[in-house]
Amino acid sequence: MDSPFDKREHVTACRKLPLPLDSARLQREVAALPEELWGNVRAPVHRETQSLFLKGHAPALGIQGDPEQPALAACPYIRELLYGLLPGTPGKCLLAALRPGGIVYPHMDAANDYFVRSFRVHLPVFTNPQVRLYCNGRFFRMAAGEAWTLNNLAPHAVVNDHHSEARVHLIFDVFPAPEAVARVDAAGEAEGLEEPALFARLSGAHPADAQMMD
Repeated sequence: MDSPFDKREHVTACRKLPLPLDSARLQREVAALPEELWGNVRAPVHRETQSLFLKGHAPALGIQGDPEQPALAACPYIRELLYGLLPGTPGKCLLAALRPGGIVYPHMDAANDYFVRSFRVHLPVFTNPQVRLYCNGRFFRMAAGEAWTLNNLAPHAVVNDHHSEARVHLIFDVFPAPEAVARVDAAGEAEGLEEPALFARLSGAHPADAQMMD
């Protein structure tokens, strides 16, 4: 009998997936969403972000199930990506905006069945070269129009050093079909960069609750 799927056996830090995306269409859909739909209902480590759940709920709310939210109906391209980018069953889907100058401090998501058995996908929507994502010892720059998968069970963090531009990612989870696992395996690990000074910033003084996790 095959052992259960565990994403940590397939993604150490980050893998860039060679999947086609229409970046301009994705940006238009996100920009058209009403501002009042955005809020902050996630764990304190995300205190400098705003989010909008399109499918499911923030784990911090403790609500079971991952139903489609009304806002997803206004986002046909996002829905197409959610259900079609990687073969499998989609879980939670959200848009996450990190404010200019904002930091998500290093943390690890809970190693429960949900996160162990699913791939976490990141699609940058609005970003800039001053955004760096840290995962498992390396820093990565992810550009609009790219697709990435991240090992969110390893220590990870985000820095947006731009003075005026928010960083917005579409993030969703997929419980993968075998074809999706094969695609991720074929992509190979991204090399990433070492940035000791930036890592020191992330590891230094920070608000007391900024490392509380989901």
